Amino acid sequence: MTRTLTKQERLKKGDFRGVKWTKCSETAHFVLFATVNECGIRRFAVTIRKKTGVAVVRNRVKRIVKEFFRLHKGLFIEGSNNLIRVKGLPNKLSMNVMAPELETLLSAVSAHTSIR
Repeated sequence: MTRTLTKQERLKKGDFRGVKWTKCSETAHFVLFATVNECGIRRFAVTIRKKTGVAVVRNRVKRIVKEFFRLHKGLFIEGSNNLIRVKGLPNKLSMNVMAPELETLLSAVSAHTSIR
């Protein structure tokens, strides 16, 4: 498994709009939705509302979450589309603060693997 985020692993607008998503788990700042895909690979997207903060802050959060996906692809279910919605901002915008919460988000999914 490579440690890159390839084009095939990114979800575009058309890939996740109009699809039936299953809410898999939720933490204080993140919600994970998933659905099965026909590609057989893990695919990923991050969404965040404009109310959450200014563009600089929103982009920082998205970069950190994408980096987490890139480093921890094995935690995501194979053959699934994953959508992480950011509900709110953590106190500090760093990987050290956000990674434990994202790991908690994904550990709940491994116990509940039915996304169909």
